[in-house]
Amino acid sequence: MPLLTIKEAAARLSVSPQWLKYWLVDNPEDAAGTPFYLRMGNRLKFEENDVERILTHLRELESARLGPSIKAKAKLAGLMSRVGGYDHLLEVREAADRRKREAKSKHGPRRRVTLPDWPK
Repeated sequence: MPLLTIKEAAARLSVSPQWLKYWLVDNPEDAAGTPFYLRMGNRLKFEENDVERILTHLRELESARLGPSIKAKAKLAGLMSRVGGYDHLLEVREAADRRKREAKSKHGPRRRVTLPDWPK
């Protein structure tokens, strides 16, 4: 089973590698607690099923967000509780605002992204 690089995984998702890195900082694992990537040294590697899980996760969040039914809202609440709840969303929003401020600063945008380390 060949492993994909961040560029290859991003190409399969039709997004830029930078977007995928930022998304992984905000969403490092799925609802079951399984990371979306394998860390090999300072490189991130992906299996085919990791890319599929990312797509599934994005679909679930979007369908819950768009769904007008009570069932969809309950599903969103369930997903939110599994990924850290609304407090986590506030932290994600604050991090995004901080990145925007850094991009507007005189030093220019921050070019490196730090992904969380996983306990061993």
